[in-house]
Amino acid sequence: MISGYTYHGEGQHALRVTPNEVTLLSLLTACSHSGLVLEGKMLFNRMIHYHHLKSNIQHYGSLVDLLGRAGFLEEAKEMIELMPIEPDAAIWRSFLTACLVHGNLNLAVIAGRKVIELEASDDGLYMLLWNAYYAANLWKEALEVRKLMRTSKVRRKPGCSWVEVNGIVQEFHADDTLLHYSSELCLLLEELKELSKTELFWKALVFRNN
Repeated sequence: MISGYTYHGEGQHALRVTPNEVTLLSLLTACSHSGLVLEGKMLFNRMIHYHHLKSNIQHYGSLVDLLGRAGFLEEAKEMIELMPIEPDAAIWRSFLTACLVHGNLNLAVIAGRKVIELEASDDGLYMLLWNAYYAANLWKEALEVRKLMRTSKVRRKPGCSWVEVNGIVQEFHADDTLLHYSSELCLLLEELKELSKTELFWKALVFRNN
């Protein structure tokens, strides 16, 4: 019932349930998706001081998600730093997503580096950071992310899609036309493409031609 209220935007109804460790997680999720920040924080505190329930990393993760979705990024960061449990990659990733949604690049970089420490092989994370730098026109930092990805030997997984034709599913990869290139060459070409968008590149090109 709590999950049902949550998915249908009826977070206030979900709060009428007396929580235990399991139901509390659904209640915090209900608050997060309904924007009930104050209610979620009160619920979390009541869990500890009134119901004497034992909090776990999922509860803290839900609270961080609640604060992040609502744009309380500094408070979410403080919550992560004060957690009695070591925050995992999922919590930092949730915080990273919130930072990108709300356009806080400084905190996004902090969160991104934390996730890289915990999940260095996740190619999607590097692309998230690269896109953040790219959107902010921070070309040098974007190229550093690419270099870190290369030195860490992390390969970008190609995007793919599926199409069903006459009952047969066909799979298509985004890089099917580039299979004869090495992954290192593809990465170099992408870096050169991004470098070509910078003002410094064109000034150097004009200087050389003159």
